[in-house]
Amino acid sequence: MRDQLLALRQGATFEGVRLRYIETVDRLVADGLGRRTASRVDDREAYWSPAAGVLEEAIRLGFVQRQPLPSARRYLDAYRDKRFELTPRGYEVAELAKSDLSGFFDHLASAIIQGHPYFKHFLLLLSEAPLICPELTEGEVETGRRQRQGAPRQDTDYWARWATDRINAPSGREVVSVEEVKREMLLFVKRRFGDKPVEKPPSKALSEALNDAFATASVRARGVPMGAIELRMLRAWGSQLRLLDQSRHVPQYESSNLLWLAANLQQTGSDLTAQRRSVNEHGVAVAHALVSAYRAQAELVESNLAAPYIPIYRVRADAAFKCGVTRALADIILGRLANGAFPELGVQVWLHLGRGDQPPPSEPVYRQGGNRRYEITMTNRKDPIT
Repeated sequence: MRDQLLALRQGATFEGVRLRYIETVDRLVADGLGRRTASRVDDREAYWSPAAGVLEEAIRLGFVQRQPLPSARRYLDAYRDKRFELTPRGYEVAELAKSDLSGFFDHLASAIIQGHPYFKHFLLLLSEAPLICPELTEGEVETGRRQRQGAPRQDTDYWARWATDRINAPSGREVVSVEEVKREMLLFVKRRFGDKPVEKPPSKALSEALNDAFATASVRARGVPMGAIELRMLRAWGSQLRLLDQSRHVPQYESSNLLWLAANLQQTGSDLTAQRRSVNEHGVAVAHALVSAYRAQAELVESNLAAPYIPIYRVRADAAFKCGVTRALADIILGRLANGAFPELGVQVWLHLGRGDQPPPSEPVYRQGGNRRYEITMTNRKDPIT
C-alpha cells in the first residue's frame, strides 16, 4: 500500500501501480521478507489482479477517488493508461509515507479499523485474551492414522478432544465444546475432500483442513463469526501493521499457533484507535522477560554446560508474548542485550550461529548486523569469559 500511494502521489496510472507492485515484490524477495509466486501470464499482465486489489482497498479506505477497476484480465488494456487520483486524505497519508513511516502506519491502521468492522472486532477479541489455534503437523496426522487404523470416527473424536483441550486449557473453563470442534472438522473435511472421498486424503492436506477447522472453532467460540480465510487475512493485516503477533513456539502453548495483541487500544464511542507498543515504553520489561525466558528454558535442557544453547526463536516468542509486543521488537532488545545494554540485569548475552539449524518457517530468523544468529547463551557478568 505504501509504495502504491507514493506512486499515485506522483500521478501514476494503473500500469504505473502494477509496475510499482512488481518492484515491491522484487524488493521483499531480495530482503528475504516475501516470495514470488509463479505467474501464469506474460510480463505485460503479471500481478494485474493484486494491483487492482490494492487500489480497491485504497478506495475503500478513502485514500483514492472512486472509479471502476478492471474486473478481469481481458479488460486490462482498457485500464492501463487510466489515472487514479488521491483524495485529500490520501495526499495526507502519502506525505506521511514519504516522511514519517511511523505516522503513516498509525494512519493506515486507523483507516483499516474504521473501514473493516471485522478487523476492529478481531483486535477487541485479542485485547480480552490471546487466540489459541491448535495445529497438527503432517507427521502427527500420519501417526494418528496408524494408531487408529480403520477407525476414522475414533480419529475424529480423538483430534476433536485434543484441540478442545488446548483451546480451553488457559481459561480453565469451557470456551468451546468437543461437539462444536467436531462439527467444524467435519465441515472443513467435507468441503476440502468431498462427502465420501474415493481415496484417503493425504496427511498434509488433511492437517491443513483440520487446522483451519480448529482456528475457526476457536475464533467463533469467542463471538466473532468468521472463517479460516478471513482469520488469515486479518492476522496478516495485524502483523504487517505491528498491531499483533503470533507464534507456534510459546512454551505454555505448545502445539498451537498463539495470537496476541501488541498494541494499546482506546475506544471512544464506536471509534477504536490502536497505538503500537514501542521500544521506549516496553524495552526494559522485554529485556527482563528475555532473561527470564532463557533461564526457564535452560533449566529444562539436559546439558553439561552452565549456559546451554537455546534456539533464539523460542526465547523470543516467550518474552514477546508475555510482554504483549511483537517478536520484531523483542529482536531489537535482544540485540541491545548482546551489545551490553541493561547492565542492571547482570547478564552477558551471546548470540551464536550455532549448528546453523534453520528455525521453523513460521519464525523469522534473527539477524545481527546483516548476519544470521540461531542460538543464545547467557551468563552472569561475574562469570569468566573464555
